[in-house]
Amino acid sequence: MKSSLRWDPYHMRGGQEFESFWKGHLGSAPRNLLYVLGRGFDPRMCSGIKSIIECGGTGLRDCVLIRFDEGPESPSNVYRPLVDDNETLLRSMLDGRGGIVEKTIEMWSTGEARGRRIGSRSAASVFKDIGDLGDYSDVVVDISALPRGIFAPLIGKILYLVDHAEVERSINVHVVVSENSDLDRNIQDAGIDDVAGYVHGFSEDMETEATSGKPRVWVPILGEGQSGQLERIYTLVNPDEICPVIPWPSSNPRRGDDLIIEYRELLFDRWRVEPGNIVYASERNPFEAYRQVHQLVRHYSSALEPLGGCKVALSAVSSKLLSLGSILAAYELKENGTSVGLAHVESQGFVIGAPGDPTVPDTTGELFNLWLAGECYET
Repeated sequence: MKSSLRWDPYHMRGGQEFESFWKGHLGSAPRNLLYVLGRGFDPRMCSGIKSIIECGGTGLRDCVLIRFDEGPESPSNVYRPLVDDNETLLRSMLDGRGGIVEKTIEMWSTGEARGRRIGSRSAASVFKDIGDLGDYSDVVVDISALPRGIFAPLIGKILYLVDHAEVERSINVHVVVSENSDLDRNIQDAGIDDVAGYVHGFSEDMETEATSGKPRVWVPILGEGQSGQLERIYTLVNPDEICPVIPWPSSNPRRGDDLIIEYRELLFDRWRVEPGNIVYASERNPFEAYRQVHQLVRHYSSALEPLGGCKVALSAVSSKLLSLGSILAAYELKENGTSVGLAHVESQGFVIGAPGDPTVPDTTGELFNLWLAGECYET
């Protein structure tokens, strides 16, 4: 296993620095952008692309719009008018600036295997090879209106294609998210699957018989109201050791304490988690969570090497910004040959506030840009 961290140092800009970065980046040379975003009801769906377009610069501003259907019974369908409004806004912003290509992600299998979850596999197939990224200088994945089961394999696949491309030119890979932890806490899963699974591309040999005897370490990044998800992931992983990650520091200074109180019975009474196993990572810095998780996995891999090493399951049931930390750690560890999986429970839909309420709070978030690959890492 490599001893150095890929994203250390890292490049992240948020708040007022988001606009300053993109003005400088787009003004330094002509840039052809491919902007990837989800078609959803989240009021933050178009925030990132609107800000970037307003930063000026020359070059293409094309978009891949990802459609996903959770089924006719999904509680999310009550927000369909808001989804249409977001798409109308997106098309008006790109009118005369770039084209839109629609990609549909199938969430359920058909045919003989009808009813099987295939959302993460479909997401990883949106871009099949490096040619699908065209001649764009920058690929931007906006996860503000995408669920984890889709944006995790999507980001992983794009990074893999760029890392293993036999091309001389640099392709810059960015992830944009409009962060509002209060709104994220209010967006609740409306029904979850009975069983957890591993995200496509992040399963490795977690379920192979040949390595079934290796100790299993589970590293969940915690968020509010996720007891059902955690119990299902626990059943899937069947861990020998659990190292929960608590978001701290956070905008709410008591958030870490509140999470420990919320999950006290689950973590300490039922699963016997040692208090010394708790890890803390900044709520607003996914690279800190990435670093903490990466170092934790290296520690366990080294300590358990006499037993043949270990398997590690990561899971994120927290905000999207913090969830990126586990995705980056899983990607790098997998590339370095570590047995690591990204465990996840799919939702059957989402609601904000009262079930059946078609309104969404008129709120925005703070924009963050994570530059994951390209020019800034070449010197």
